[in-house]
Amino acid sequence: MTVAVTQILWRPRGLLVDQFDSREDLINVVFTSSFIPGYLAPSPATMFRNRVCIDGGLTLFMPPPSAAKTVHVCAFPASRLGLEEIGISPDCNPENRASPRELFNWALEPAEDEILDKLFELGSLDAAVCAEENPVDKTVEDEAALVENGSAT
Repeated sequence: MTVAVTQILWRPRGLLVDQFDSREDLINVVFTSSFIPGYLAPSPATMFRNRVCIDGGLTLFMPPPSAAKTVHVCAFPASRLGLEEIGISPDCNPENRASPRELFNWALEPAEDEILDKLFELGSLDAAVCAEENPVDKTVEDEAALVENGSAT
């Protein structure tokens, strides 16, 4: 797992964290990666590993993959954001969807439980569409071929 955070001092720069010293370190990086200045707390930033940081989306909206096979997930319609190579998003199954504005509002202020249940159900359908289009046995075969050819480590 790789998590993106933005270090804001002395100049904003994206940091990718994929090594965790402890369970608490993992929790802190996940918290930091979703820290929207002034929204989650009155402070403008949070500390992570002695660095002043905020949400990783400021500098690394979609972090580069570090694995041979990665499935990118986006809670918003990737096509409307101009994002490519997104495996799971509302674009997978566009029927009966909330607008991007509603999704953004719910990202900041969670909806009622019934709406959250519906969003979970729709996300599961998106994942099912992605899985149908990218069968696991095909992915495993492709990765095995890479290893046999000496292309992967």
